[in-house]
Amino acid sequence: MNRSRLLFFLASMVLILPLVAGNLSARDEASDEDSFFKHLAVFTEVFGLVNQAYVEPPNDEILMAGALDGATDALDPFSLYVPEEGTRAYEAARQVGDRRSGVLLLRERGVVYVVGVSDGSPASEAGVQVGDMVAEVQGEATRLMPLWKIQTTLAGEAGNEVSLKVYRNQETLDLNFSLGTFEVPALDYSVADQAGVLKFFQVGASTVLEVARALEAERTRGGERLLLDLRGVSAGDAEVAYEIAGLFAEGDLGSLKNRDDQIQSFEGSKARWQGSKLVVLIDRGTLGAAEVLATVLRQKLSADLVGERSFGYAGRARRVELSSGGHLWITDAFYTGPDGEPLRGSLLPDLMVSSRSWDVEESEGEEKDLILERGLDHLMTDEQEEKAAA
Repeated sequence: MNRSRLLFFLASMVLILPLVAGNLSARDEASDEDSFFKHLAVFTEVFGLVNQAYVEPPNDEILMAGALDGATDALDPFSLYVPEEGTRAYEAARQVGDRRSGVLLLRERGVVYVVGVSDGSPASEAGVQVGDMVAEVQGEATRLMPLWKIQTTLAGEAGNEVSLKVYRNQETLDLNFSLGTFEVPALDYSVADQAGVLKFFQVGASTVLEVARALEAERTRGGERLLLDLRGVSAGDAEVAYEIAGLFAEGDLGSLKNRDDQIQSFEGSKARWQGSKLVVLIDRGTLGAAEVLATVLRQKLSADLVGERSFGYAGRARRVELSSGGHLWITDAFYTGPDGEPLRGSLLPDLMVSSRSWDVEESEGEEKDLILERGLDHLMTDEQEEKAAA
């Protein structure tokens, strides 16, 4: 839409909206204050004032794109608008995901930050960390850079150089890496302090088989207590998470719900876990499918969560094609636990331990993962002993 057409449209809306709003007000005065038309009229007024009074003549297309970005940003970090010229590149980028960079960036309240970093990935090797606030990508300020463009850049061809400027703990860091391929393991199974430990790196199809093997190993050795480490697991399929949960618990595991209806339900019928106690480690990087798994284990088997609050989003994104040729990606449904409540808020640990609780022994120079240590202590301590210690 050119400038003259856009201004004509906005001027028309200014004239028409008060009449429409007046008619609606006559029918329902109570809802007038929050009506869509009132907010649209305010937007039209602001748009016109910016065009008239800003220190430099603004670009109308940039203003409109920014308004659409802001509207989706107000919904959740996974909803976004892609203009027509970016749809093809963004569709390709969604197919790649983070498989070439190993980093997941999202925007919330206008701030772009790191949500997930895969171990052994180019981003991880460059020192990118969960929680980093990203100020620039390829030298361009993220304040003005739409999220779809950022994600497309990170899903570029192998060998492409990527530069990030990030803020961390009041420091500014310049981090650079080359996009490439890397292997993400499904699971690492070990035994620590007589307890089985399952360290997850993803929630994918191969993870189901690896968990089944680990549970068989636990049964063979007579293991009764198990720790699942879901920290930093931001990639995965929620439906696979229910399948993994079905290896631990039977019956109703949860569902996928939209605004009005239950779209799909999930049940477990082949539980293999016969132990007595579960502990699940979570942190800010625990997202989506990992949150589904943690929720089911907590609600079905009274698993205790240890660590930090999780990210707080397990939804399904749907693409809507717009008349302009652009695409709107919007959350149309949320996954639930057995209690039926949508997973759209952070999971709060039963035992809070900060992710910054890494201690370095001065004498040995060794790092101690206090979240893991506290999780294992909690797992191996009986409830009666904990109450007595308290």
